[in-house]
Amino acid sequence: MIHSLKSLWNLSLKNGTNLQQRYTIQRFIGQGSYGQVYSAYDKETDTIVVIKRNRKRKGKDCEGMLREEAETLSKLDHPSIPKKIDLYQERESVFLVMEYIQGANFEDLILNDGHTYSERESLSILLQVISIVKYLHGRQCIHRDLRLPNIIKNEKGIHVIDFGLAVFNENSHDHSLHNEPSEKELFREHSFKSDYYALGHFLLFLLYSTFQPDSKKERTWEEELNITEDTKKVIRKLLRTEEPYDHVNDISTDVAAIIKKLQLKEQA
Repeated sequence: MIHSLKSLWNLSLKNGTNLQQRYTIQRFIGQGSYGQVYSAYDKETDTIVVIKRNRKRKGKDCEGMLREEAETLSKLDHPSIPKKIDLYQERESVFLVMEYIQGANFEDLILNDGHTYSERESLSILLQVISIVKYLHGRQCIHRDLRLPNIIKNEKGIHVIDFGLAVFNENSHDHSLHNEPSEKELFREHSFKSDYYALGHFLLFLLYSTFQPDSKKERTWEEELNITEDTKKVIRKLLRTEEPYDHVNDISTDVAAIIKKLQLKEQA
């Protein structure tokens, strides 16, 4: 019986459900590790918003994580980051209301829509993401989840969403990871370098959008991708297989220089 009640509690809200006599649920967008996400109509502002509702999971403080995400967003103010609109509790549910950013994430663009990106296009997209990361790191905020689904493209440019794992200030203890840290540790450590590591993976996904395998032999990304040595070096530094970057400004400087070289090569 307890199990069935928990399952019922985690059921998605129905379309048309009214919340706070202000928000009307339009559709269920998806579910993460601690929250369910919906689009809704906000009659007070006559706009579409995103609402995240905490899940009930054994051993996880989903309510606390949602409140932390709300606090993070309240400290940030950038046109490429969703704004916190409201936070309220109704019985056992906590609801975080955020600005809705229209667009498509890069997971859908690549895997579902078949978009491909050249080396220069990939680096140009990366540079736009880096500009947002610069803002975050300037406010001592580490995103820790810069994956394809959390980076959105629309007519206004690039946007970063989902700050559920974000933390403020580096934790010096994370800098002493053992010699061979797991990929999860590298993504989740409380260090600016965790965002750099994620940027390396993001760039690889963009570059692989044009990859056509011509052999069944297993090869490394360096062998498979037809890209310049300059770009390979940037990726190695982001992924920490070579002396890693210490500051986001160094990444943007290197990436901008490669883009300029590629543009000159195309014009020649």
